[in-house]
Amino acid sequence: MKKKKNNLILIIPAFLLMGAAIGVQTQSIIKQAIIGLIVGVIVYFFLIYRNKKFNK
Repeated sequence: MKKKKNNLILIIPAFLLMGAAIGVQTQSIIKQAIIGLIVGVIVYFFLIYRNKKFNK
């Protein structure tokens, strides 16, 4: 069987772009993009931890 590709790293830019989209609407694009980046990194590490826990 083919090994499943791990695309968890794509979560970080997705949250960054969502934050930027919210920032465009609220006129604070830099602030919202940074918040989106931070949330993306937190979600990424949480999912890495969860996957390691399930794979044991």
